[in-house]
Formats: sequence, C-alpha cells, structure tokens
Amino acid sequence: MGQARLGDDGRYEGDLPCRYCGALLNQNGRRRARLYCGPWHRTKTYVTRAVLLVVGLF
Repeated sequence: MGQARLGDDGRYEGDLPCRYCGALLNQNGRRRARLYCGPWHRTKTYVTRAVLLVVGLF
C-alpha cells in the first residue's frame, strides 16, 4: 500500500492507490492528489453511485 506525503510547498510526493482498482499512482509532485488511473475509472465510480441512488429511491 502506497502513501503520499504533502510537502511544505503544497505538492504531493509518493504513491496513492487508485480508488477504483487499487493500482499505485505516482503523484510526481502534483498539487492535487491523483485519485483515479484514468477518466473511465472516475466515470464508472460516479455512474455506479448515481444508479445506486436511483435504485435506493424505489
């Protein structure tokens, strides 16, 4: 399991796991943490939550 640190200059260093598949993502000094491998993993997560919300209403 990776772990990223927030540096004094506000940049992330180290690895964080993708929230969808768990693959480690190197942050490479990014100012905002990268949480997903790519746009499809983020989309799949949001669509799943929306479907669950609609199904939960009925």
